[in-house]
Amino acid sequence: MKRVSIISVFICIGMAIFMFFSSQMAIANEPIGPSYDAIWEAQPAKDSSLVNIQDRIYQSFVQSFIQQQEQPISEIITELAVLDKEKNQKLIRYWMSYAEYYHSIFHLQNDNKEAAKKACMSSLGRLEKLKGKNSEDYALLAMVQSFAIQFVSPMKAPFISSKVKKYAEKAISIDDQNPRAYYVLGSNDYYTPEQYGGGKKVVEYLSKAIDLPEQAVSNPYLPSWGKQEAYEMIVKFFIKKEQWEEAKQYFQQGVEAYPENYQLNKLASKLVGK
Repeated sequence: MKRVSIISVFICIGMAIFMFFSSQMAIANEPIGPSYDAIWEAQPAKDSSLVNIQDRIYQSFVQSFIQQQEQPISEIITELAVLDKEKNQKLIRYWMSYAEYYHSIFHLQNDNKEAAKKACMSSLGRLEKLKGKNSEDYALLAMVQSFAIQFVSPMKAPFISSKVKKYAEKAISIDDQNPRAYYVLGSNDYYTPEQYGGGKKVVEYLSKAIDLPEQAVSNPYLPSWGKQEAYEMIVKFFIKKEQWEEAKQYFQQGVEAYPENYQLNKLASKLVGK
């Protein structure tokens, strides 16, 4: 029985390695689509349904969390699904995936791991199916894929982490001024255990995300996430390393830029007296 078990393990590892390299080749060879900025300039949307959509999604998530009810976040997902049927636009599917990502976080915070996994995999599947992904698509795909690591077996986690890195690097190869891609790389390195090489480039990636503008051109319809999250994570990293001066420096910069950021402000108590 032990021999059979060992053989089964090697077969699983072999299949995982094969799938990993196959996916890497697919990422490298996939056709690149135009940026959402370019699409917007060529064919601007005429309805206001997506104005400030990123903030609306996040506020819906916050309301769900405060009320301990999934209705606010699920309602905005339904709204986007209806809009997608009417308009059939890739940008709408991008925001549906972004909303489902937060839907997953909501369920996880309420200890419903099965529902969290379902929402996360729905977000991931939709992004993977997008044809002609651009830099923003790859950056969001990398973030959702990173979040999905917790739903796979420990054996698969290193392969998924490498896939996250590949997606984020693809986003940068398309647009090296995309702060969201650098944030995801920093986040992936932050959560990668040190024995697997993690923690070495956290500051490099996150400081790059912080230095870049949220958007090349201000547009309330398009993504601007990543910079606030980078501030929060770099402060957490320096707190973890007990590098208090650096932690306080980035905290101060972060709260000046984003005074209403709840997660960042929560870190203030960890810096008192340091």
